[in-house]
Amino acid sequence: MSTEKSDHASKHWTVNVSIDEHDGKTRARAQLRWRNQESVGVGLSRLDPTDRDVAEIGDELAVGRALSDLARRLMAATAEDIEAVTNRPVASLH
Repeated sequence: MSTEKSDHASKHWTVNVSIDEHDGKTRARAQLRWRNQESVGVGLSRLDPTDRDVAEIGDELAVGRALSDLARRLMAATAEDIEAVTNRPVASLH
């Protein structure tokens, strides 16, 4: 049996997504909470009047856009945190 300490840490973050539909428009809200912080991304889709109404497609598009917006906001927050620690601008996180 080893007495070495492990530096392994397991963390779980949960994104809650809510979707609402009204008059051919779908709005998704993706909310992430971690530590004492929160970030929310929003995505919208609308049904083209010439398209067949398939709710799942509007949901998928709105949720995809909300998650993309959430990712953009999280990357911006990360850049701000890095800049606060290093006192230097972040050129890119990609």
